[in-house]
Amino acid sequence: MPSVERAAPDGRASPSSPQSAAALGRTGAGARDPAEMALFACALLLLVVSLIFGGASQGNALSLAAVEVASLPLLFISLFLLFAGRAPRGVIAPLALLALIVATPLLQLIPLPPEVWTSLPGRAPVMQVLDLAGLGRPSLPLSLAPEATWRAALALAPPAAMFLATIQLAPSRRDIMAGCWLGLAAVSIGLGLMQVLGGPSSALYFYEITNVDSPVGFFSNRNHLATLLLCLSPVAAVFAARFPGRFDDARAVLPVLAALYLCVAVLGVAATRSRAGIFLMGLALAGALAIAVRSGALRRHWRAMIAIGLGVASAVAAVLALGLSPILERFSGHGELRFEGWPIVLKLAQTYLPLGAGVGAFQTLYPTVEPLTQVTTVYFNHAHNDYLELWLETGLVGAFLLAAFVVWFLARFVAAWSVSAGRGGDELPAGCTLLILLVLGHSLLDYPLRTEAIAVLFAFACGVIATPAVRRLPPHRG
Repeated sequence: MPSVERAAPDGRASPSSPQSAAALGRTGAGARDPAEMALFACALLLLVVSLIFGGASQGNALSLAAVEVASLPLLFISLFLLFAGRAPRGVIAPLALLALIVATPLLQLIPLPPEVWTSLPGRAPVMQVLDLAGLGRPSLPLSLAPEATWRAALALAPPAAMFLATIQLAPSRRDIMAGCWLGLAAVSIGLGLMQVLGGPSSALYFYEITNVDSPVGFFSNRNHLATLLLCLSPVAAVFAARFPGRFDDARAVLPVLAALYLCVAVLGVAATRSRAGIFLMGLALAGALAIAVRSGALRRHWRAMIAIGLGVASAVAAVLALGLSPILERFSGHGELRFEGWPIVLKLAQTYLPLGAGVGAFQTLYPTVEPLTQVTTVYFNHAHNDYLELWLETGLVGAFLLAAFVVWFLARFVAAWSVSAGRGGDELPAGCTLLILLVLGHSLLDYPLRTEAIAVLFAFACGVIATPAVRRLPPHRG
């Protein structure tokens, strides 16, 4: 007997139809696709490994290699599904942009004919060294630090894999991954507390070069722990806004934990004494409030939302009462090394325009122009401004890619915040737009995206906002 395809009361095909099955797979309703389950499992593996082992931006080759190796299964499955035609609609632009980003360091490694690379600006010192060594004019790549450029290219594998996987995961899977990030961030706060209690010699500081006087969690730099905590605050607000209205409802557990995260994150960022982190935490809380208003939770469950607000206010009050003195001490310090170094980096970048000196070349080139008056025991390992360092290393190419990303992001920002919330809409894309903004803001004064942990989280957020917003289909009846 031939099967009969019934229509749902709202005009959509029933779950037995291919169209409905595809829609249910996209919305995460009862997805049983083995390929997506494998994709999800590998994404969770990369999430955990990247946060635990990807907290440093230099050295520590074994820990960074662990993150890169963990990304390979996810990268393989994601690419296989994409080439098999599983790519969602509307992702051509970000996929093309990702391809250009990955291609940039790889192209910088291609050996160029002598007549080409010798014509590039800033290569005179290289030619002088070759002449002194009697090596003539061999074929050399554009990058002046090819080994560092190669490492940078390999470091793109984890965030690329996470982005490619996220655009193919159902919203329910993305929710689980966002919850896992919040949970691991909370663990990182607890680890930071034990580090401080253990003193500067605590074995819980995992990196040799680290801030032994502050909580760093899974990171080597306290600023990057602050970045993790504050940029996840709007995501926590997404879960807190799903409060069902009653505390005795089982569905209230996750929203309550998310609200508790907001309070703990305030204390955690204050404990790091990261100046940019403390400022951005205020913006993160404003973003969390915007999520609550947008979702309608502030209107539907105003008592619970006020309670959350009072909890966050209490955390802020505790910071002001107990930790204001060390925070003010950080803000009243002497001349900031990064501000003194920025004009030098900018001048250095002009030497290598229009194509830059090569991704990762900063640590090779900056010591050659660093004034002796600035040479101290503090190691200036990055420009502490990702945009300035990008300008030095990639020139006009990097500027073009950054501009293209900003245009794409603004379009997705408008799309995410234009979808009506509170009536079946998904608030996670809106929360992820704020996450991206906060990381980009911190990149003005630091280098969070040069750590694998933050880069993978950033790629996840980009993947969430990359696909068109969808509504969760109501369960089929009849």
